[in-house]
Formats: sequence, C-alpha cells, structure tokens
Amino acid sequence: MPSAQNSARSSGPGTTGPGGPGAPSPLGGPKGSSAAEDLSGSWRSDLAAAVPSLAAAADCPDADGDGHPSAVACPGADPATLDCDDTDPSVTPDTERWVPPGPFVMGSASDHAGADEGPVSVVQLSGYCLDRFEVSSADFGAWLRAASRTAEGPDLRSLQADGQVEAGRERHPAEGVTWAEASEYCIAQGKVLPTEAQWEKAARGGCEGGDDPAACDAADLRPYPWGADAPTCALANHQTTATGMPKLCVSDTQAVDALAAGAGPYGHQHLSGNVWEFVADPYHPSVYGPGREDPAGPSEGRFHVLRGGSWNTFSTNMRAANRFHDMVMGSAAGMRCARPTTAATPDAVAPLELVTLSGTITSARGTVAGRALYVTVFDQADTDPATGMLAPGRSPMAEVRLTPEGKEKQSFTLQVPKGFTYLLSAALDDGSGAGKDDYISASGSGGFGQADQNPVTADRDVAELTIAMLAPGSGPGGGAALGPPGPPPGGNANMGPPGGMGPQGGQGGRPQAGRPPGQQGQQGQPGKPGQPGPPREQRGKR
Repeated sequence: MPSAQNSARSSGPGTTGPGGPGAPSPLGGPKGSSAAEDLSGSWRSDLAAAVPSLAAAADCPDADGDGHPSAVACPGADPATLDCDDTDPSVTPDTERWVPPGPFVMGSASDHAGADEGPVSVVQLSGYCLDRFEVSSADFGAWLRAASRTAEGPDLRSLQADGQVEAGRERHPAEGVTWAEASEYCIAQGKVLPTEAQWEKAARGGCEGGDDPAACDAADLRPYPWGADAPTCALANHQTTATGMPKLCVSDTQAVDALAAGAGPYGHQHLSGNVWEFVADPYHPSVYGPGREDPAGPSEGRFHVLRGGSWNTFSTNMRAANRFHDMVMGSAAGMRCARPTTAATPDAVAPLELVTLSGTITSARGTVAGRALYVTVFDQADTDPATGMLAPGRSPMAEVRLTPEGKEKQSFTLQVPKGFTYLLSAALDDGSGAGKDDYISASGSGGFGQADQNPVTADRDVAELTIAMLAPGSGPGGGAALGPPGPPPGGNANMGPPGGMGPQGGQGGRPQAGRPPGQQGQQGQPGKPGQPGPPREQRGKR
C-alpha cells in the first residue's frame, strides 16, 4: 500500500484532499462541467523550486546537416529549432519536439481533480524529446504489416487488424491499440513510450515558462496545453459541454496534425483530445509525492496510465493533470513516442494489489436481456462528502462489459485496487442502438441500479454483492430522472442532481458530473440521491 505521504487516495477516516495531508478536499466545488479548471488553490509556497539556468553552448553542432542543431548539445535553445536526433536528417522539429531539462509542477488539487492527481508536487526531469504528433494509422499499419502482426485491440478503428488502413484515414491517429502494441511500436522506432511525468510536462510546460523563469510559481500550473482557456472545438477534439447538452466536436478523430491552435508549450499537438495516449507507467492511484526525479511509476503492474482524453470525452478530461488507465477497457487509445536522454527511475511504491468484487444483477423487467450490461466502480474518495455526488472529471476505477444472458439473475466479477472503498452501479443497454453521428448513448436504456451494499470496502475479495436495476423512468416520484440526455460513446457513470440522476454525457472512459439541476434528460435513468448515475456505452464505438 502507499506510503503515508502518498495516501491522499485512501477513503478511510481522516481522508485528505489531493493537496496532501491536511489539505482541504476539493470535492465540494462547483458541479458544472464546462468551466475552465481553476488551479489557484493548487499552489503552495513550498512548490517554489529553483529552475537551473541552461548555459548557452559555445557551439551548436548540426551533424546531419538538416539545418537544426542538436538538442542535447544546446538544451536551452528554442525547441522549435532543435534536432532530437542529429544523426538522422528525417528527424526534425517537425517530427519531434525537445522538452528542456528542469522542474515542473505535477498534479492538481482543483475541484476537477481526481484523488489520484495529488499531492501536487515538483518533479525534476532530464531533457527528452516527444513526438510532435500522435502515431498515425498509416504508420501503425505499416509497422503491423512489416512485422506480420495482427492488431490485438478489440476496438480498433481506421485500419484493419492486418494493418490495412481505411481509405482517407491514413492521417487519423491509430485508435484502439493495446499498451503492449504501443510500447512495442515505439521500441521498433528506436524510442519508448513517454513516462507519465514526461507526458504531463509536455502538456503543461516546465517552470521556466511561468511568471518567474528562475523558479516554479503559480503560473506554472497551466491547466491545458494551450494555457488557461476552457476547451473548445478549435483547441481540442472532444465532446464539448460549453453550452446546452454535451455535443461531439466532429463525432470522429481528426488528422494528427489538425488543431494547431491547441498545441502545447513546446509545440506538441493533440495532447488534449483526439485519442487517449498510453504512457509507460503502470497505474497506481497513490504514487505522487515530493522529491521525484525522472520517475517511472511502479516497477511493475498489469494496468497502465492513459492521458489526454479523446474525441468522445468531456471537457474536464482535457486537463493536463487528468489521469486514467486501462482497467476500464474500450477507450479510444493511441500513443506517441519519446526519445529520453536519461533512464527513468521506478518509484518506491509497492505494485498495485487487486481484489475481486463479485455478485449478481437483477432487473425490474424480470430478465437481464439486451445488447450489453455494464458494471462500473467508482472510488468513494471521489465523491463530495456533503452531497455524496461525484465532482467533475472523476473516472471509474474499473468497469466490465458483459453480454446479457436473458435470465432472472446475471453474475458479474471484476477486479479493483485493494484497500479502497467503492460505489458500484450497473446499467443495461437494451439494444436501442446508436448511430455513428449525433446519437444518444443507450447504455442505460434497459435499466440502471446500484449495489445494495454501497459503499463497499475492498480490503479483501468481496462476494455476494447485489444490484437490482430499475426500469428507465422509474426515478423518485415515478418520473424520469433528472439529467441531460445520454452521450455519444464513452463508458462513464455520472452524477446528477439530488432526487434522481441520469446519464450526463460520455467521456470515453471518464465520469462526468454536475450538469445543472432541473434539466430533464431524454434518457435519464433512476438513481438514489448521492449515488452514481449509470455508466455510458462502451468506449471506442462509433
């Protein structure tokens, strides 16, 4: 289990917020999903680490003659001018961008932040290079064909399992890849997946870019790659919640070199939206803490971190500090590769230990029948103690998609990290379907329910859990539950207002909470006050 200094995720007595021990919980903040993240409360004076100066080199060599000097030899020069591999003229600032060495502020303690985003701390990184763009379908497909490989991901898009790319989608990102494929692809290119810290620094920027270039300051807590402005469709390809009901920007991925206005501080594009990006680190909810240098995350683990959100995720998932993982499968996952100058060091944290939750589901319809059945688990630490509702941007800890058996009861089993307390819910897609364009998710169309035993403490395996799904529209008072209409694809549970909760928009694997009360949902599903609404449809589908 995590050390005392990294125990902010724990949900027992004395739980603190993501700011670390003694910090107030951010979970009681505004429940809207469209406001930009406010990181003013994340800053602490002890984060003001010094930024070492990068001495100007007397000579900036250009060994391959491509007009761009070596980034390693001249680390303090403009990243837009530097060469990440001075032996290969095909590598230029147009393909890879240098991220200079030095500190950056990692994490968030805002009202949008999950408990696994803290404590906020300064991380020291050596210089490294990161692909300017997400790996394209054309490049991933070419690697599959050259290696005589068959793609393994169950939600592959834009290309076939044999590596043949769909016409017109060559510049779209590879989508639906597995972590192993992402890692092996990067290795085949002479690179590796970035660490989680490397990814976040590229998205947020280092402390040299704030108000004080000689030290970390509050201005270094930039919430998005482009700065502090809330996400828009001109900045990130996602599901916007800026006005009215959730709406997809384009209901698809976009070319990897699109939306240059949303580029990060070093010029990397689509660090927010388009596809989730795998990083090298195994996922651990309590790995953050002070004193980390070139961290690699846990030394081992079955599940890995995803960053950046995707074309079907909500605005809160565009945040630079937002964390997700592949314990919830089906996300629109892709990757970009890194070229480090220093090997990362594993964090001194025990690998994540898993336990099993199992039980049965019944339906008010008499049988559990339909297209898909979802069981979703949230960490209770991501709820507001005052209301019991999830705050914006919280992610499921685990989810499983089952095929309904058409029986009176259906069994479920899934694994979660040991030692935390959870809220379980289930939702049934009755087969209403959803088209590729402008559709409403049907993930709760056949009913929704919560575990009778919520909250469930998982100090060991827990069996005989029971979830009774109510029919749609049978919320308190017999009416439809409150909440905006269900979303485009994305397997998320969401919190609605007290007195009944319904789906509020999918995020490709992230929960989204807090649409304004009083909005009637077209597909609102019943829910108990202070409990999660239904999960969304499986991510990665069109």
